[in-house]
Amino acid sequence: MRFSPFPPCSAVRTFLIHAAVAGLLGLQGWAAEEAGRTFGDSVGLNVKFSQGQPMSELPLLKELGVKWVRDSVDWPVMEPEAGKYADFPPAFRERLIYYKENGIGVVFGLWYANAKAYPNTPEHPHHSVDAAAYGRYAAAMVRLLRESGVRFVLEVWNEPHNFVLKKMLGGEWQGKPPSPWVDHYVAMVRAAVTQVKAADPQARLLAGDDMWVVDDWFLEKGLPPELDALGVHPYAPQGPEMAAVDQATDWAKPFTLTDADRSLRSAVRRLREQAHLKMGRTPAIWATEWGWKIGDKTPHGPATEDMVAALLPRTFISSAAAGVEVVCWFSMQDSVDGAMGLRKNDGKSRPAYAAFRTMTNVLGNTKLMRQISGQDHPVSGVQGYLFHGPDGWKLAVWNIDGESVMVLNRKGSAPLAIQDVQGRPVPATEGKDGRTRLKVSPSPIYVAGLSADVSLEPEPLGGSPAPAYLFP
Repeated sequence: MRFSPFPPCSAVRTFLIHAAVAGLLGLQGWAAEEAGRTFGDSVGLNVKFSQGQPMSELPLLKELGVKWVRDSVDWPVMEPEAGKYADFPPAFRERLIYYKENGIGVVFGLWYANAKAYPNTPEHPHHSVDAAAYGRYAAAMVRLLRESGVRFVLEVWNEPHNFVLKKMLGGEWQGKPPSPWVDHYVAMVRAAVTQVKAADPQARLLAGDDMWVVDDWFLEKGLPPELDALGVHPYAPQGPEMAAVDQATDWAKPFTLTDADRSLRSAVRRLREQAHLKMGRTPAIWATEWGWKIGDKTPHGPATEDMVAALLPRTFISSAAAGVEVVCWFSMQDSVDGAMGLRKNDGKSRPAYAAFRTMTNVLGNTKLMRQISGQDHPVSGVQGYLFHGPDGWKLAVWNIDGESVMVLNRKGSAPLAIQDVQGRPVPATEGKDGRTRLKVSPSPIYVAGLSADVSLEPEPLGGSPAPAYLFP
């Protein structure tokens, strides 16, 4: 599809143009109702202030360009006695003030069981996860969050197949019937949605598990149509463009979770379609956790710090293109979860920290306009995405499979500004034909100084030498 730059126009015309472009390109996260959103609005981060991260690191969120944080206070702290709700602890109130002042929204986790206020007994063995009590607790949190003035969404539990519910109630880990934990979780979601919407119809809730298939079983059991979003944790060793499951994954049956290409974008689309079939509406998709641990196995060997830094912007960009509303990177600090933080527990930053900051500095105030390379091969080869913002057109490009050289076709002779994921300048290479060559690898580069009609094509054989930008 050819793309033509748009002339200056009114705000209404701009809204309609962005909506039309999003629809034609299949970038569902940038549909008509989201036409005012920037790429930066999709950028979230799991913070660890409740797990030992020092509050002195709060200002780093502004430096990183974060728009959403996943933060919470546990249910027993907020309801120490049945029906008696406490105010937020001072440290959390301090964070809420900072979040509000800096335009950062909160994904507030409604976590976890409350045996303090609702002790389990032989007569009530599941009292600590009572659905009605959970719904009242959710509504109480809405009132407190609304009073704080911060933007927020409520997340109904976290990985219920991992935490409390499956162990307490029993069933299959992937949710296949009979799984009493699935039935109980859906009852909790329904109670939370009912109570929250009664208290504040504008409040948003998201529910789900870390695995695509469990969300499908939740839908089968009757998630309420008033639910605003489904949450997933798309951890995958292969890279962010590919889902962790495929069409032949035995434990996912009878659901077909991806297209034959196993792409993330197909997994997101299929979940949205299934949700629409079961709920009568299409909820948003949020990835409330996603990241890589240093040393974990990948197809390219153990994950290195430079590899994770390269995967980070690919995660956010691929997700936005697939229609994921927000990605909350896991995480800001290692804390108790091992080497997954942008920063280590000793306060030292990893390369992923600079990659995060560079991504938001370059793309934060832009809008994702179109994919110029990789549309027909979303899980392999060169992937290129074009963005537009107040300071012009920008390109993010990488090669999933390794090194290659791409020819950049563009009009005009404006100087290019190219940088790598760490924000370091990358020299442009001009060929004898006067066209720019880009050295492309699994680690993205950002190109600024472009026009709307830019395109990429492979370097003809015998062209430029092999590039230097690859995972160390």
